[in-house]
Amino acid sequence: MESVEMHTGKERLKEKLKKQQEIYASVKTGDTDAVCYKEFQNGEWGTDDANYTNRLRLAYYLLYWKTGEEDVIAWLFQEELKDRERNSFQGIGSTIRILTGLLQKYNADHKYDELFGRAKNANFDCACGYDAADVVDDDFEKNDLLDCIYLCRELEYRDVMGALVDEWKDRARREANWKTSGRSMLTGFNTYLGREAENEELYREQLAETLAAGGGRTKEIISAYRDMIHYYLRVENEERAAHYCRMVIETTDYRQVRTLRLFGDILEGCMEVVVLEPFGTSDLWEWTKKELQSEPQRNRYGNLYTKGIAAGRAVGDPYAEELEKEYLNRRREWGLGGVSV
Repeated sequence: MESVEMHTGKERLKEKLKKQQEIYASVKTGDTDAVCYKEFQNGEWGTDDANYTNRLRLAYYLLYWKTGEEDVIAWLFQEELKDRERNSFQGIGSTIRILTGLLQKYNADHKYDELFGRAKNANFDCACGYDAADVVDDDFEKNDLLDCIYLCRELEYRDVMGALVDEWKDRARREANWKTSGRSMLTGFNTYLGREAENEELYREQLAETLAAGGGRTKEIISAYRDMIHYYLRVENEERAAHYCRMVIETTDYRQVRTLRLFGDILEGCMEVVVLEPFGTSDLWEWTKKELQSEPQRNRYGNLYTKGIAAGRAVGDPYAEELEKEYLNRRREWGLGGVSV
């Protein structure tokens, strides 16, 4: 049986969504500024829509409250289509799926088939994964605690999500499978909520348990060290990041994972430490440089080049220029053109 707290958390999310009734009322009067397609250039991501999340929130309100006039739903669908067709990130997203299900109720004479066809061809992701016949569950009460957390994350309701995560954390820690999947989910939730400080203990627990288990678990051990390194980089503690870089180099048989991206993650972590703290990390640069030089060129990817170049420059190593020339040549091979690094 669900606890009172869980019901309270769900009710908070439900009340938050219910406020979309005001947006819906405004749209019906012709005030569509909050949910219409608003194109903008999102830095390195390219073309984006400033109102995507607002439209998603309204779509969930229409779904769960089983409301919405046909003309409003059809208009929202076409606004979402603009985003699917023009967004540089492409994707499908929940909004188009929800609005498709709502619009299907008015499609007995197939008058919206053309719109559904446009959605299918809106981008590569839609071509692969969009299906106008998919059914979206419209019963809010079927969402359990974890469903509500992910829903809050999707809707960017961080305040409600934080309270739900606290409740879920207390419950998950008491369950037998906490050590496997629960900790990983919690660190992800904490990062999204800006609670990185709470993750330090979790990553330490993960590393300690992995080391204690031993038994040829090289991949898991190196993965745990990787998480520690990148955690300390995120919180800008270069000294601790450098410490764990040295630990993984000195105490693990890291060559067992040379062919995996995991090894690249360790290299990248060391490079980032060198860039942030070039004095006193020459040992990390020398190790990284040696590994880069022994890595087949075909296995080097963009981040290894750019971070390696930055690290080499930070310590004044001429190898950085050699790497840059190689990277520019590789970019031309990849059809990306040459750019300064």
